[in-house]
Amino acid sequence: MLEVKSLNKKSDFLKIRKFGKKNIHNFANLTVLSSEKNDFRLAFQINKQTGNAVHRNKIRRQLRHLLYEIFSKYEQDPSNKGLWVLIRVNKQIEKFDFSEYKSFLEKKLIY
Repeated sequence: MLEVKSLNKKSDFLKIRKFGKKNIHNFANLTVLSSEKNDFRLAFQINKQTGNAVHRNKIRRQLRHLLYEIFSKYEQDPSNKGLWVLIRVNKQIEKFDFSEYKSFLEKKLIY
């Protein structure tokens, strides 16, 4: 079973921002860092301007679900180690739908 932890420490956020690979899209900025250990960590940054708490949590749940699927595929390859992912959501996310999130994340994380 895949265990995905949260990025909580300030030092972890600084590390992923400094050394991670950045991908910018209209609805989200994605920063990915390969980990030496076999651990998967995930963090979201969603501004209050994006919407009310219900809307922000819905976006967080959708993205987390997609990332669990992607992490499971990534983990099956024995040459791959862990990933740390930071997603900074822009307020333009309201214009996009679930299928666009999925295609963007699959292209940027796996391939």
